Amino acid sequence: MEGTETGEATTSNPQNGGAPRIGLALSGGGVRAATFHIGALKRLAVEGLLEQVSVISTVSGGSLVTAAILAESGLAWPSSTEFLTKVYPAVRARMTSCDLFSLAAIGWRGLLDFNVDLIRDRASVLARLLQRNWGISGMLADLPDAPHWLINATCIETGRNWRFAKREMGDWNFGRHYAPEVPLAVAAAASAAVPYVIGAVNLPLPPAGWWETDPATGKQVRTRAPSRDRVRLWDGGAYDNMGLEAVTKPGKGLRHCDFLICSDASGPLRPPGRSQLAALLGGRLSSPRLFDIAGDQIRALRSRVLIADIASGTVDGVLLRMGNSVRAVDVKNGLGRPVGFYDRFQTDEQAATALQYPTDLRALSPTGFDALARHGFEVADATLTTYVASRFRTSHFWEDHHS
Repeated sequence: MEGTETGEATTSNPQNGGAPRIGLALSGGGVRAATFHIGALKRLAVEGLLEQVSVISTVSGGSLVTAAILAESGLAWPSSTEFLTKVYPAVRARMTSCDLFSLAAIGWRGLLDFNVDLIRDRASVLARLLQRNWGISGMLADLPDAPHWLINATCIETGRNWRFAKREMGDWNFGRHYAPEVPLAVAAAASAAVPYVIGAVNLPLPPAGWWETDPATGKQVRTRAPSRDRVRLWDGGAYDNMGLEAVTKPGKGLRHCDFLICSDASGPLRPPGRSQLAALLGGRLSSPRLFDIAGDQIRALRSRVLIADIASGTVDGVLLRMGNSVRAVDVKNGLGRPVGFYDRFQTDEQAATALQYPTDLRALSPTGFDALARHGFEVADATLTTYVASRFRTSHFWEDHHS
């Protein structure tokens, strides 16, 4: 297992005058996941809870949408009101106006600008498209102090979870550097660099400033020289597609937060598709079959462990699962509702349809975006008001907060 994250130890004592600190773990899954997550965040915002978010651990699509949110709020974490009135509409407009990675997104100018990088270094192209098409700029050092954002990638050389943060990058095996001079777009691209499809980010490393850390405590032990001058970083989903390991270990409780919301928008294992490069140029992420199978099994195992820790009281939190309808959440918990209650929510069929959206980097139609965001909003509402009813007493309806 990955070593303990440097910084705060496991804790479950609410700070900030008793208000529980909320941790977010946002899974991968391309634009589909990004849209589901922003819908779940909207549900928190309508209750004024974004101010209580203390840590965000993201993978792939979760990293992309968090970067987009910060880009639209001047690299500051938005208040709940700012999110609802400014940030959410701006991100929606961006995600429905242009593809992130496709021939259409690259355009004729891009074919000239990117040239051979489209063949040999597509991850760098993704980073530049994040800057050009989504306005993601700045360096890791420009990120806000709070919430603590952990961007997860996978280091090919060590096989470990490589994390980027405002004041840290590395993994416990390679070592950690506490003043990373890395563009935010590069870190986000590394987190979303699907193996062989987009390919690895080749990250040049500073020659000094590296520390060996204790795998158990995360504390610095001694300085060390890096074993190489660059590393190759893949999609964080190759190691942990739910972003959980940065905020909780099996049986160990939470770090950096008191209450965890894990938003899992991973898609189902699909039949083998077309060639990876052809799919990518069309905007779809058709990853290698072996990667898909392994990733599906890893996600299933991590989900079971998280659910077991929640059930035992080791972790205070919830798991939001794409594809669940409000009715399905109620039935699982034996709740009976008045006739007509479900008329205000997406139908069971509409909820299930969310899983059929491909894992890609193409723009959604406004209707498609709204359907996925609404699904995230409603899954969050149903899960929170059912499993944590003592703290989330009132259901909120999408139609009351969507114009």
